[in-house]
Amino acid sequence: MADKKLEKNVARLILSSLAALLLFAACAANQPSNGLPDKGHPKLDSQLNQLVKAGEEGQAASFAEQHDIQLLDGKVRVIIEALPGQLQAATQAVNNIGGTLETSYTDLLQAVVPIARLTALADNSSIRFISLPQAALPLESRQK
Repeated sequence: MADKKLEKNVARLILSSLAALLLFAACAANQPSNGLPDKGHPKLDSQLNQLVKAGEEGQAASFAEQHDIQLLDGKVRVIIEALPGQLQAATQAVNNIGGTLETSYTDLLQAVVPIARLTALADNSSIRFISLPQAALPLESRQK
């Protein structure tokens, strides 16, 4: 009788362990692999990553308005830092995604690019980083 009771307890323990393991696996499947939230593409600044995510959810215009980001027909003006010696390749990458180059200087490009293609642009091996342009401040604001 004691053996049957022991067998039942061992079976319950095994079933409880399996249930806990299945619950843990289900929770882990819903989390990023490193346990940290997805911060987006490492070559995009945080506001551009948030803009891309908002665009995927159909909220790009509202996000842009809330964060004073000017959109131009579903496109955004960005500053692209090319890797040294890769300015031509970065320029070609902008053209390949349907962007428009506005100006360049040393390893920097200013372009207007489709929000939906920002991640593809950041994936290009010639590009170091992509950010929003800095807003100009009036002279009297800087003297305070």
